Amino acid sequence: MSYELWGMSYCKNYLVAVVIVWFLSSPNLAAQAPLNEVIYPTLASVNLHPTGIPTATPFIPLNGGQITFRFDDLEADYKNYNLRVIHCSHDWWPSELHPSEYLDGFYEISITDIEDSFGTKVNYTHYVVELPSVDMVWTRSGNYCIEVFDPTYPEEVMIRKRFVVYEDLCKIEGRISEPIEVSQKRSHQEVLFSVFEENYSLIDPYSNLHVSVLQNGRWDNALSNIPPRFIKGKELDYSNVGYVFPGGNSYRFADLKSLSFTARGIAGIKQGEMTFHHLLNPSERRTYKYHNTRPDINGRFVISNDRFEAHTGSDYTRAHFSLPMPYRIHGRSVYIFGDISNGMYLDSHKLTWDDETSSYKGSLLLKQGYYDFLYLVKDDGAPFGEPGFTADLEGDHFATDNLYSILVYYSDYEGYDRVIGIQQWNNGQ
Repeated sequence: MSYELWGMSYCKNYLVAVVIVWFLSSPNLAAQAPLNEVIYPTLASVNLHPTGIPTATPFIPLNGGQITFRFDDLEADYKNYNLRVIHCSHDWWPSELHPSEYLDGFYEISITDIEDSFGTKVNYTHYVVELPSVDMVWTRSGNYCIEVFDPTYPEEVMIRKRFVVYEDLCKIEGRISEPIEVSQKRSHQEVLFSVFEENYSLIDPYSNLHVSVLQNGRWDNALSNIPPRFIKGKELDYSNVGYVFPGGNSYRFADLKSLSFTARGIAGIKQGEMTFHHLLNPSERRTYKYHNTRPDINGRFVISNDRFEAHTGSDYTRAHFSLPMPYRIHGRSVYIFGDISNGMYLDSHKLTWDDETSSYKGSLLLKQGYYDFLYLVKDDGAPFGEPGFTADLEGDHFATDNLYSILVYYSDYEGYDRVIGIQQWNNGQ
């Protein structure tokens, strides 16, 4: 089968898979559930980050923080998309606050910064909005979701992305240590930290204080709702309480910035009738390899090209992945994971086994840029949101450089979960 026909077939499978995910995640079916991220199949390259820092996690301060939100519509026509912001609890249920209690301005705004792509084989329309804006300003800290929708069908969410607005009301000191469990010392990382009461009174912290710890900004394997080991004066000690993560490995990368010259890791570039094709070098299984630290961007991606404006001049290309293996992993599936998959385990990002080449293969339609990713393995039939395993294909190492985030929430007397502190650091730096 030609790359072009394979790409068309894969695109159809992609649309079916993501429509199912979007349908199951729509508010009509999941109104009484935590707000998970979702993206409609014709929308792509969805990115939410602090303004000016595209590789950073979307965590911003209440005072002076700003986020940039971008996406493309692959149907390439001007549509009227609206945007709303929903305040959430520490575990991502919609909070009981009315929009007027956490927003100044409008609850819903129209996205008006729209521009067509130019000079590309794959046409698209690019949308961008920066928040807060003159029309919408949040007034409280907490977990938030951005939702994009067609104003004609306001209950059908086209995009939902999470972000966090925080205050600096407590002090957090954290570090990474080898786990106490002997079997995990070489493969896992334990997060030890203390929270110090400073500018905010923590009344009954065992009931009102909630802490979440994230590895590389991932919500799928975040650890939370673990009480402190002890309280000593104004210090809450979270040492040896169970915040243990598999170390994983440095992220792999796909450098798709150029359509003319092969970058490191690219075996070849082909121009098809409908789109370009990047053939990535076969990936190597790293389960038992000695760990070699490589700088990465913690699973993010950056849209870029070597000739034109990044966001409207970058074309879409089909990236072809292959992972040679001596045998198929029975009862489990292999996924391409990272912000490249919007932090989800999508059927569109699931590799298929090819007996002829004894390898897992897959392809993704991606906008020119630089992408970090991992191959994660999940049991067949596992719940959609259950995290995948790094041990099978990537290997787990204590020495891996990961970005850790500690988010401290407090159930405020005004009836919402306030983010009173945040700490982020790369354990290898």
